Amino acid sequence: MSFFSHLFHSTPSEDDVDLVLYAPLNGTLVPLSEVPDVVIAEKVVGDGVALIPDSETILAPCDGTIARLLATNTAFSIKTEQGLEIYVTFGIDTIDFQGEGFSARAQVGQSVKRGDPIIQVDMSVLGDRIKSTVTSMIVVRSSGAIDHVTAGSGKAVAAVTPCAWVTLEH
Repeated sequence: MSFFSHLFHSTPSEDDVDLVLYAPLNGTLVPLSEVPDVVIAEKVVGDGVALIPDSETILAPCDGTIARLLATNTAFSIKTEQGLEIYVTFGIDTIDFQGEGFSARAQVGQSVKRGDPIIQVDMSVLGDRIKSTVTSMIVVRSSGAIDHVTAGSGKAVAAVTPCAWVTLEH
């Protein structure tokens, strides 16, 4: 990637990156720094992007294998062929719902393709009890030799809009 593309944060081309992550939901992309959770906002676990969702089905953002699925069905991770772990978590403090309003559409060990449904959220069950629906997609820092992650912005269509680009150290 050129000096100027780093300087102006332009969207990288697929040829310049090692992994493209697509929106796991329909919605509006926001920087992780805007997520009302200090661990995510300060990128303690890793870098990525968040979405304010307009849909209730969380899709696989890339091809891989379901590596983790919380018992509450509020978060999952996918292990990619590059060995990276992509963590997707719906909302803030949703673990407090103990799975109420969330159902898994995939299971640990299952191979998935970009766009496969992973978690179904029922907002009619969660209602106004949920603090925030912001959904974070994080490239787990410890899962690979990550050089950098470039996050997108704007409106996103689930499984169609590229929203994060991962470049590995070479």
